[in-house]
Amino acid sequence: MNRPGDLLLAAVVLLAVSGCAFVTRAPVQQAGIDNTQAWQARQTTLRSLIEWSMQGRAATGRLVGWSGNLNWQQKGETFDGRLSAPLGAGGFRATGTLERVEIRTDDDRFVTEEPEALVEELLGWAFPLKGLRFWALGLPGPGNIDKISVDEQGLLRELEQRGWRLSYTEYRSYENQMLPRKIVLDDGDNLIKVVIDRWFNLERQD
Repeated sequence: MNRPGDLLLAAVVLLAVSGCAFVTRAPVQQAGIDNTQAWQARQTTLRSLIEWSMQGRAATGRLVGWSGNLNWQQKGETFDGRLSAPLGAGGFRATGTLERVEIRTDDDRFVTEEPEALVEELLGWAFPLKGLRFWALGLPGPGNIDKISVDEQGLLRELEQRGWRLSYTEYRSYENQMLPRKIVLDDGDNLIKVVIDRWFNLERQD
């Protein structure tokens, strides 16, 4: 007879594999900005957002990967991000700023200036916490940009920054603003698909 623990583990593995089955690398886009004026206007609009929230899902593209819910709240420079897997199979909550982040798991609490390294140590796969507050909106983060592809509408289609390649495969309109719906993040070792189901609390600076 199967033990309850064995059944739970099997369920977690099946959930992970089913989530990863849809994670594939996106086609490479040609570098360039097709409409500079539209891109500049879009950046101005997005950077004026001082508060926003989103709910979605994330999955890693590994043989036995991870899939679960992704929730993010941004208030000025402070963020509150949560990754939670079904049945409690890994995940964390991260709060803080770009300079100092507190990470909580079911068992521990850490304060760090290098949250991405800590997350990779805890979970076994990388997640770009510092970049996500910008990348989720369809904006480059601070620092050098290795490659950028922007379409005629001023929508970011591909970005290479901080060792990650981000492919924006779908946008949707929220409160009359086109925002990302599906993003594939790829650093060569980690492949992550983010699907954003809901944007809300979009507050702009006057």
